[in-house]
Formats: sequence, structure tokens, C-alpha cells
Amino acid sequence: MKKELDNNEIITCEREKEDKTYNISIIVFWGAIWGIIEATVGYVLHILSFRVPTGSILFPIGYYFMQKSYRETKDLNSIFYTSVIAASIKLINLFIPMTPVIKVINPSACILLEGLAVALIFKFSEYKEGPIKYIYALIMSLSWRVGYYIMCFAAFIPLGLMKSSSIIDRSKFIEFFLINGLINSLIIYFYAKITANNNKEIKIKYNPIFSTSLLIIALFIQWLI
Repeated sequence: MKKELDNNEIITCEREKEDKTYNISIIVFWGAIWGIIEATVGYVLHILSFRVPTGSILFPIGYYFMQKSYRETKDLNSIFYTSVIAASIKLINLFIPMTPVIKVINPSACILLEGLAVALIFKFSEYKEGPIKYIYALIMSLSWRVGYYIMCFAAFIPLGLMKSSSIIDRSKFIEFFLINGLINSLIIYFYAKITANNNKEIKIKYNPIFSTSLLIIALFIQWLI
């Protein structure tokens, strides 16, 4: 009897390890994809001859990857962990000589704040699997921006990494906080509403080797750009 119990415990532990490894593979996969998009799409948007507010586009893209990670793992923590992977990819530019620290830390911090905002809304709202309510999409889009301003005045400005004038300018504030925040919330809301009953998503076979390879590719792309 004891031997049977021991065997059952071993099988259970092995399954838990397999599930954990599988979930980590999912998180790394979507975090790496997010990092690649941030590096490539963000770069293209910045070099366009006409100005495009990158924040109004990149956050909804990041939201897509975070909710994909959550749907696949059924674990709310995966939302924030996915943002950690994407933010970490940005940090590789710290090893490039002459790169201003703020240009690396700033986007990484924003990605982490986005992950935290989405994770908290998913946790404390009524949202589970159905379409998200617009008020939650709006809070999600504005809250990480509030966190960004708090971080700037608490750390970036006191440490001399950036000037206060760069974020208190009225036109920049309206664009970053109100316009981009509103656009973000609308894109996320309509995406969630349209895809709520879509059961035809492509099934991906996640594995540690593929996810790790994708992460290395993401780091290499970020390094080049």
C-alpha cells in the first residue's frame, strides 16, 4: 500500500514538473515574441518620416501577448512574467557602449508597468474568459501611465536620468496620458469583444527548446537594432 502511495506521489511530482516546464515555455514564447515586436515595430515607428505615437500601438500588442499567455497557462502570474521576459530583452542594450541608460530603462519599466496593470485588472475585475468591459480596458490603459509618472518623479528625475520638463509638458501629457490612453483602451476593448467567442485559434506546441531559441533570437534582434 505504501509503495503504491509512493509511486502515485512520484507520478504527481513528475506531472507537476512537466506542467511547470510547459507553462514556462509558454511565458518565454510570448515574452520573446513581444520583445521582437517591440524591437522591430518600435524601431520602424520611430524612423517614419511622419510621427506616430508608438504608445498607442505597442501596448495593445503587448496586451495581446499577455492575455495569450494567460489563456494558455490559466495562471494570472503568467501575465506579469510575460512582461518580465519582454522587458529583459530590452535591457540587453545596456551592454552597448554609449547608449543612454534612460533610453533602455524607460521602455523596460513601461513594459513591466503594463504587465502589472493588466495582471491586477484581470485579478480584481470580473474578467475571466469573456469580453472585457470597457471600464476595465480604460483603467488598464491609464493605470500603468499613472505608475509611470510616479516612477519618474520618485526615481528617474531625482537620479538625474531625465528632466522633469520632459514629462510635465502639457502637450506631451495630453498625448501620452489622454489620447494614447483612450486609443489603447478602445483597441483592447474592441479586440476582446470581437474575439470573445472565437474558438478557432491556432494551436501551438510549446517546448523549452523552441521557446529558448526564440528568446535568443529576440535578444539578437534587440542587440542589432
